[in-house]
Amino acid sequence: MNDVINHKTGTCIWYHSTPKERVESILQEGLKVNSTPTWQSGPEPWIYMSTIPWNAENNTVLEVDLSFLNTYEAGWPFGQDEEPLENRWQLRVLIDIPKRYINLIQEEV
Repeated sequence: MNDVINHKTGTCIWYHSTPKERVESILQEGLKVNSTPTWQSGPEPWIYMSTIPWNAENNTVLEVDLSFLNTYEAGWPFGQDEEPLENRWQLRVLIDIPKRYINLIQEEV
């Protein structure tokens, strides 16, 4: 096991929210850095993960196993590394995530 442990679950399981129309592509091809973003104005060289399932309107939640990652392939965004661990909720993954590590857990609400 690596050091990319979700402190809320004690495992390497993290969560990713995405619009419903992207789910099929993600389940076939995996999550890709520099993809067209949902929340930002342009592509970014990382993929956002959350510590708990988070769902906004018209999104689907995916469960992602990050046990394959090395510590240097992920990091806390927006100065979260200065926050107490219990306050951190979002992780940036700096490499593509293969489809075999991704599971659909919640359909659009």
